Amino acid sequence: MVLTTQLSRSLLCTSLLLITNAWSSFANAAEELTYEIIAERTHKPVLFTQGLLVDGDHFYETSGLYNQSLLVTYPIAEPASTWAKISAPFTKKQAIPNQYFAEGLALLDNKLYVLTWMEKTLLIYDKATLTYEKTMSYSGEGWGLTTDGKSLIRSDGSATISFHQPKDFRITKTITVKDGDKEINQLNELEYAKGFLWANIWHDDRILKIDPQTGKVLAQLNLSALKSKVKLDNSEQVLNGIAWDPNRNAFWITGKQWPKMFLVKIP
Repeated sequence: MVLTTQLSRSLLCTSLLLITNAWSSFANAAEELTYEIIAERTHKPVLFTQGLLVDGDHFYETSGLYNQSLLVTYPIAEPASTWAKISAPFTKKQAIPNQYFAEGLALLDNKLYVLTWMEKTLLIYDKATLTYEKTMSYSGEGWGLTTDGKSLIRSDGSATISFHQPKDFRITKTITVKDGDKEINQLNELEYAKGFLWANIWHDDRILKIDPQTGKVLAQLNLSALKSKVKLDNSEQVLNGIAWDPNRNAFWITGKQWPKMFLVKIP
């Protein structure tokens, strides 16, 4: 009888622990955002998308890979015919030197800032001409880059987001991105919009909405259904590319070597 009672108590405690852990995991899970696809357009599959942004009526984009990296700009509006869409040239194109693997991209004060993956070098270009101007150095890897209008904000593939001073790229603060108590690693392309950071996760179909002050994950956008609309050939054609379009009050979303871009509105 004593053994039975002890066993019952043990099972009860185990059950309560499991329920508590399950509730804790549920409580820490970020809110799931809904979205609506309100437009789509072509995207050149040659672009191994690293950084993407909208300025006025143009996209600016960096494409990665060694010996192939590019900085390009092209209009948001497309020609009418299918062939014209496919064959339309870039408005401007700048080859990145072969020793660099281009990564994240940000626009601040008419300068385009391009991260490099493992070369610890920030490349700076003139927005109007895409002419190279200078470089600055940093420690660690470069993955995603955005700006809040004051700082340049960088991801490095970990759960850490670094805020840099534009004039010398000195780090002024860092945050650790967490969903509840869990650190979220592999943070990649970044966008700053409406007072929040938005981040792709490498090899994941989610985009996170992050509090830039605390690093807390406030919500997530699961785009696996959107990704299924694109015909992909290999596992490296991951979701990557978030560009806030203030004129349309929505995000342009694409991926590495995707043939399409989608304009996504979050209610």
